[in-house]
Formats: sequence, C-alpha cells, structure tokens
Amino acid sequence: MMYLNMRKKTTNEQLRALIEASGLTQAAALARFNRGLGPAAYSESAWKSFLVDPATTRFRPLKPALLEHARHALAKKSKTR
Repeated sequence: MMYLNMRKKTTNEQLRALIEASGLTQAAALARFNRGLGPAAYSESAWKSFLVDPATTRFRPLKPALLEHARHALAKKSKTR
C-alpha cells in the first residue's frame, strides 16, 4: 500500500524548491530577489537563514509575502540566458 505525504510545504521549503527549479546558485537567486527592494534588501546571512534546516538556531521563517516576491523575481528570465 502506498501512502501520500499530504503535508503542505512550508514557505521556506517552497523557496528552496524555487531556487532549485530556477537553476540559479543561492547567491544569484539572492541578487535577483534583492532587485527593487532598495534598503529593504536581504543580506547573505539573512537569506541563508531562510534556507537552513528548521531545527537549527539560525532558521527564520519566510513570510508568505516574501515567497510571492521570490516567485516573481526568480521567474524572470535573465537577459544573459
């Protein structure tokens, strides 16, 4: 018998999946994510806190609004690609 995992992915898990699907490195994804944020741009350390294991002390939950921003930012095609 096969059981399906019906648990909904967290926003952090969805962000990791978006980055992986984009084919970008974490640094390149952060650069795209930060475009247009101005002074509200995220540091590399803050970005990594969204991507680490939730059991670590470094973990920070990603707000749904930021996930939507990431979807739009990472969906855009690069001019060099």
